[in-house]
Amino acid sequence: MMNKENEKTLTLEERFAHLEQIVARMENADVSLDEAFELYKKGLDEVKSANDMVQGMEKAMLVLNSDGQLEEF
Repeated sequence: MMNKENEKTLTLEERFAHLEQIVARMENADVSLDEAFELYKKGLDEVKSANDMVQGMEKAMLVLNSDGQLEEF
């Protein structure tokens, strides 16, 4: 898989692609229960990281208010 430093530099699209890989591996009939559980935990970590990124993007978005001023979303 990847190390902690690489995980921090992933884009949102890369995180979704990584999640797709995890799901594909979990769907493999040859995956042991132990490996499936580890993949599940990694998937949850990816979902949390992706969610954090989306929330950060939402906070960084600016909207134009009724006074014509930009303010954070």
